[in-house]
Amino acid sequence: MTAYRYLLFDADDTLLDFRRCEREALAGALNEAGIDLAYDDCLTCYSAINRALWLDYEQNKITQTELRGERFRRMFAQLGIGQDPEDFGALYLRHFAAGSFLTSDALAVCDALKPRFDLSIITNGIRDVQYSRIGGSELKDHFDHIIVSDDVGFAKPAPEIFDYALRQIGCEDKSQVLIVGDSLSSDIRGGSAYGIDTCWYNPEHAENRSGVRPTYEIASLTELLTLLAAEAAEGPRELKIRQD
Repeated sequence: MTAYRYLLFDADDTLLDFRRCEREALAGALNEAGIDLAYDDCLTCYSAINRALWLDYEQNKITQTELRGERFRRMFAQLGIGQDPEDFGALYLRHFAAGSFLTSDALAVCDALKPRFDLSIITNGIRDVQYSRIGGSELKDHFDHIIVSDDVGFAKPAPEIFDYALRQIGCEDKSQVLIVGDSLSSDIRGGSAYGIDTCWYNPEHAENRSGVRPTYEIASLTELLTLLAAEAAEGPRELKIRQD
């Protein structure tokens, strides 16, 4: 068995608390724009539209530029908002780029892994926004490479973004790579199709109806430490979270 050397982490909903970032960015943008509608209605509408459009982006049905413009056009049309959706989209991105909230145990787990693995992020997103969010977080010094779909021109699950990632990290042996992410449709499907091992981060214990089988499944990031210790070629070694 070849021990893993390279860990590719998804960003949103794996290391970064996307839902909190989304909530706070939307609230800030609505407030700054003076849009006086029930926040919960706006959030429900926007989240559904945004989620559907990101799936279209993963499937190469739309470009990222189209996604950025379309999501607020649809939201404003559904809610009867008369403001310019393009201006609001720029306002939203400014607030979202400041969202550096981490998921539970993300920092502690990356602290434990950093001395023994090459850590990189592979994320579907807007380059400046993702760099701002990661750079503003306590994880900013943990990663050797940050691969953003905006830079590559392809989004997960496309093989091209994985080709790019492995070139960036200097890996020639796919068996040394593990991708960790929450999305079956992008992280797990993409990694599996590319021929690298996958770890599905599933904190909500969702049922897997995707037809894609991850190599591993974890409900908390701390489980990754036990998993990697057990898979080490030299036999189990403890990976511990620091108790500072």
